[in-house]
Amino acid sequence: MTNFRTKGFTLIEFLLSVSIAIVVGFVVSTFMKDIIGLGSKAQSNMTAVLESRKILSVIVSELRSTIPSALGSYAIETAATSSVTFFADVNSDDIADRVRYFLDPPTKSIKRGVILASGTPPAYTLPETFSTLISGVSNSTSTPIFNYYDAAYDGTTNPLTFPINITSVRLIKVTVWVNDPKGTDPVIMTSQAMLRNLKD
Repeated sequence: MTNFRTKGFTLIEFLLSVSIAIVVGFVVSTFMKDIIGLGSKAQSNMTAVLESRKILSVIVSELRSTIPSALGSYAIETAATSSVTFFADVNSDDIADRVRYFLDPPTKSIKRGVILASGTPPAYTLPETFSTLISGVSNSTSTPIFNYYDAAYDGTTNPLTFPINITSVRLIKVTVWVNDPKGTDPVIMTSQAMLRNLKD
């Protein structure tokens, strides 16, 4: 009798190989999904940070350029924890315009309202124009957006207490908590503006 040895896989070896390939494929695909998800989350977080920092630098720049109003009133009109109103030349016409930064709770965004000075003598009678600057703001009542400091600020000094004596304000610190659209922890950004045109 002749012994024939056939080369190849038995049915059990074939099924075992397919099972191992499926398990390895599942593990690799789960790992890749997690890696891609983390990359997407990090990218989204970084985009929110970069956009908010860019906007925050615009806010700080305008705060630094505060000047008395076209009517001769003080450079800061109002100062609160979630809003500040001041005068600055935002359209480069050498006349102070009224600028307001404020938290809009229904939309959870920081908005900018501007009333351009118009007429002779200049007055603030035009309608206020609004633009949304930062969305997804999550500052709580215990984390004010705007803190105000006097000329004695040394980096560790406590902010001025409310009600603010606006003629004492020399520095405004802006702190914004921005939610990441993917639902991770908020990104906290802080900047400060020394009011250059208000000297003691």
